[in-house]
Order: sequence, then structure tokens, then C-alpha cells
Amino acid sequence: MSRSLIFKDKNRLSPYYIPKRLPHRDQQISLLLSIYSDMLKNIWKAYPRFIQIVGATGTGKTCTTIRFGELIAERAKREGVKLQHVYMNCKVDGVTRYVLYGNLVRKAASKISTRSLSPEEMIRQLVEYLRFEDIFLIVTFDEIDYFVQMNPREHIIYDLTRIPEARPGEPTPIVGEIFIARSLKWHELLEPGEKSTLGIGIIEFPRYTSGQIRDILEDRVDGAFQPRTVADDTLDLISDITANPPINGDIRVGLELLYYSGVLAENTGSSRVLPEHVRRVYSEINPTITAEDVMSLDRDGRLALLALVRGLKASGSAYISLRELRKLYSVVCDEYNTKPAEDFERLIQDLIYRGIVDMKSLMEIGISGATLIDLEKFLNNLLKQLEPLSG
Repeated sequence: MSRSLIFKDKNRLSPYYIPKRLPHRDQQISLLLSIYSDMLKNIWKAYPRFIQIVGATGTGKTCTTIRFGELIAERAKREGVKLQHVYMNCKVDGVTRYVLYGNLVRKAASKISTRSLSPEEMIRQLVEYLRFEDIFLIVTFDEIDYFVQMNPREHIIYDLTRIPEARPGEPTPIVGEIFIARSLKWHELLEPGEKSTLGIGIIEFPRYTSGQIRDILEDRVDGAFQPRTVADDTLDLISDITANPPINGDIRVGLELLYYSGVLAENTGSSRVLPEHVRRVYSEINPTITAEDVMSLDRDGRLALLALVRGLKASGSAYISLRELRKLYSVVCDEYNTKPAEDFERLIQDLIYRGIVDMKSLMEIGISGATLIDLEKFLNNLLKQLEPLSG
């Protein structure tokens, strides 16, 4: 296989790649470390600390928290403490307590069988196992706002923040919980008691500026591209596009622009990634929906989105009726030999909460941001992403 003239390591541009250095998030990492590091000296006398991380999409919340988890685990090891950081994404790891807690137990203590256990029993078994093994946990619950919106009656915050009450007066091996959300709006769905135990520890993640985005992209370029293949004005253009509306500082979109511009340069035989590649790629994407958004959907979600895309493309409009979408969804499910989801309205509500789908009125559905750009080009591009994933 011949060596790429453009790329050195494409993985460095993935939204799932966690670099060792996170430009412009040092302050947030330092704050997290200051909150949790001091308990390592006498961890069996430490009580759990609950922290909320709040910021718009693409402000580095997930990367920062996972990097913090690596750093705190390293510090704990030096102190002779067995501490794990477990990352849970509520969109991926489960939208019910039963599924979410089951996945938490599997990640933290795979020896425990969760079969026939209730959600409360899973947490109880996990705590007892950790206590017996002298293992401590800090757990991050990403997309907690999504979970609470989808399941407001499950009262997950009550469960998670009251774990110490299982043994009043005694510390618990779950010494930290971090809740990541896009805003504090989800608090409106919490009971007063949940708000009280959740506390007021909040770390804010502001949107990235153009200069900060350029620093981040420059860091990634060093590992992802061959030397001198990305022009300075290319990085300037991507940074400016990413910092301004409608993207508003979402670094994930900046990384995708850089990646696909590199792919276009490579496929057209160019030896450098130039601004013209960026302009062409940008004209064919929806800046509000990333590949990560599409990949995070389950099969039902992808099929529903595929049905919506086909419906919008056929109508030439930015919206179609919910009734029409339901029909198209059934057709797509038949095509892919899949039984339609029983609760269609919940499926669409899930896409709305994820920020992928817009509901113009009670009866009209569209794709977020699709009116901002050339709808036809965007839909063609999204179809290319969805159809292989849905098969």
C-alpha cells in the first residue's frame, strides 16, 4: 500500500481521539484535579463530590473529562490507590436506568452478573464489590440532560447522588460523579431533592474563539498530516468558519472540515490542502450535523433519519409532515428487512433531543440547520453516510 502524500494518521482527526494536550482547556482540567486530587491522601475518609460540566456542543467537555480521568488515575496509582475513571455516555450506554446501570457495572466490575438484578440492586452490588476489592470510582455521565429529558420519571440523579445513604455515616467507594450537559435547562425536570443533592459545583466550558480553534487544529495537523501539506490560510479559513454562525465554535465540525478537505485534496491529486478544498467541502455538509452524530444513532434512529432525508429530497422542501415520515419509515424498514420501532413518536423525539431533527410545528419535521445551506447537496451527502450504516 503506497504512502499517502497528504495524511500521516487520519485517526488524529477523529472526534473520539483524545490527545495528551488539550489547548485552552488547561484551566478546566486543573480545576477538576484540584477538586479530586486531595482526597487521594486519605481516600477511605473521603465523601463523594458531584460536579456538573456545562457547555455547548463541541466545546471539549468530553475530551477534557476523559483526559482528566487518565490524569487522576495516574496520580492515584502513585499514591497506591486503585482508582478508576469510568466514562458513560447516556445516549450510547442506555436511555433507561436498567440498561445504563447494567453497562456501568460491566465497565467497572465485569465479574458481577447483572442478570435478574433491579437497577437499585446493580448499584448496591457494585458498591459492595468495590468496597471488598478496595477499588474507587469516579464516574462521568455524559449527555445527562438527554437522559433526563427522555426519562424524566426515572429520577436517576436521586439514585446516583444518594448512594452514600446505603451506609449512613460511612464513605463510599464511588468518590466522584461528573455530569456533562449542554446547559442547565435539564434542572427544570428535577425534583427539589435531586437539585439539592446535586449541588452547585459547576464548571463552564465557553465556546472556542477563532484563535483558539486555530491552535487546536494546528496541534492536530502535526500528527495527522505530512509536513507542510496544510497551508496556513487553510487553517485560518477553517478556524473562521468554525468560530462563526451557524457553527458557533463547535470544534468537531472544524475537525471534520479539516479531515474531508484533506480527503478531497488527496482524491484530486493535490499535494497540499488548500482553501478551495475547504470551500468545496463546506458547501456539501450541514454544519449542525456531524459524522459523530450519525454514528451515535442506533439502527432505528438511522432508518428514521434515512426516511426523513429521502422524504425531504423527494419533496424539495425543508419540512415534511409527520404522517408522511411515518409512511416513509415503514417503507425503509421493509427495504432493510427490519421491524419498525413500536413507539414511532418516541423515536422522533429522540432525534429532536439529539439536535438532529427540527419540529417546525406539531406536524412538520425537518433536519436541523438544513435551511441554512444548499439542501440538495447536503441531503445527497447525508444519504451517502446513512445508507451503508443502515444495511
